[in-house]
Amino acid sequence: MRLSPLNIVLACILVWAISELGEEGKALFSWGWLILLVIVVLVVDILCRLWARDTQKLWWMQITFILFTAVCAVLIKIL
Repeated sequence: MRLSPLNIVLACILVWAISELGEEGKALFSWGWLILLVIVVLVVDILCRLWARDTQKLWWMQITFILFTAVCAVLIKIL
């Protein structure tokens, strides 16, 4: 399996979630939302791999998706 930006993002999300297990207080995400986020990222990664066979095109598509998602999350948080 080739390394892709969504794999890196997924690994970061999982490490962050595991690191917050010992923290007291309210978590940022519930387990249900975290599992849904992991599933969505995996599905998008698989769809991008099926759609773009070229590694460079795959990286550009996934980086664009990550940036678009981040901008939407910031806009939702602001509004």
